[in-house]
Amino acid sequence: MAEAKEKILEIRDLDIVFQTTAGPVHAIRGVDLDLYKGETVAVVGESGSGKSVTMKAAMGILASNARVTRGTIQFGYHHGDGTPERVDILTKDKKWIRRHINGKRIAMVFQDPMTSLDPTMTIGKQIMEGMIWHYKTPKKEAWDKAVRLLKEVGIEEPEKRMKNYPHQLSGGMRQRVVIAIALSCNPDLLICDEPTTALDVTIQAKIIELIRRIQKERGISVIYITHDLGVVAKVADYVNVMYAGKIVEKGSINEIFYDPRHPYTWGLLSAMPDLDTDDDRLYTIPGSPPNLLHEKTGDAFAPRNRYALEIDDKAEPPMFKISDTHYAATWLLDPRAPKVEMPQELKERIARMRKEAQDHGSKL
Repeated sequence: MAEAKEKILEIRDLDIVFQTTAGPVHAIRGVDLDLYKGETVAVVGESGSGKSVTMKAAMGILASNARVTRGTIQFGYHHGDGTPERVDILTKDKKWIRRHINGKRIAMVFQDPMTSLDPTMTIGKQIMEGMIWHYKTPKKEAWDKAVRLLKEVGIEEPEKRMKNYPHQLSGGMRQRVVIAIALSCNPDLLICDEPTTALDVTIQAKIIELIRRIQKERGISVIYITHDLGVVAKVADYVNVMYAGKIVEKGSINEIFYDPRHPYTWGLLSAMPDLDTDDDRLYTIPGSPPNLLHEKTGDAFAPRNRYALEIDDKAEPPMFKISDTHYAATWLLDPRAPKVEMPQELKERIARMRKEAQDHGSKL
């Protein structure tokens, strides 16, 4: 089915090194990622796995000490007159990206709305800014559209809020304003970087629902960067699991949640809070993520993997194909490897999730 769809983003063999005072940090190691029009792709993993860096590279907003050592980031879009265009973002300079991509065709919703809003500018001015800069929209028209956007993201009394400053709004309202700014230039792609981290649970649910509704209405593509698999279950069509700068498993939402194959994915799913478990303690993946200053031979996850094989210390596993959409980089999938089943507790949890989804008729 996917072949017939229009591909918005294609990342191939992306490799990024950060120059630090302690030495080079190999943060992104050969990442491949595809996104089609209207789809939602989630990029999940622990902090420091490279999720945000990958997406910042796609937006051309990497830190000055980052160096892309290889790879391409192809982004497809249409001009105002409908003619298609495909560019490799890595070949463009910052000025061109700012004029043609940032905010206009790819917009980002960051995790902390307080740091992404200017405390010295009114809400209205900040929403209007992009429209005036990218499209030379007349002020009155930009004002009217900003009011409509505030209404669209569920802010009451939008005319009044236009004159407010960020500190006068609650966290949830600020995040809605950030979403309104992101939507102001009708982007093709919305990147949501942990958009609900700083918010309480009820507001989180509302923000997720809001992004889903807007995506349906506008037909835009969304990339979710998150460590929260509960959020992923509600929003994603496809999931990419990242570990130590690599994608270690990718597949459709059902494949990742019901048939995970990588021990790291097993760990992430086991670590989700679950009220029906017999365990009185929350599962955690043993150890901590590797220090990318010191590159490890073989599989980066091996020291934390209780199913690690001898070969894991010698060679990096390739991506093994499980289905047309499902791949995982673990030597356990090699035909020569011993048969290893996922933990029994996780099997039971997946069975419960499947039953719950059937009972509620939900996405999963």
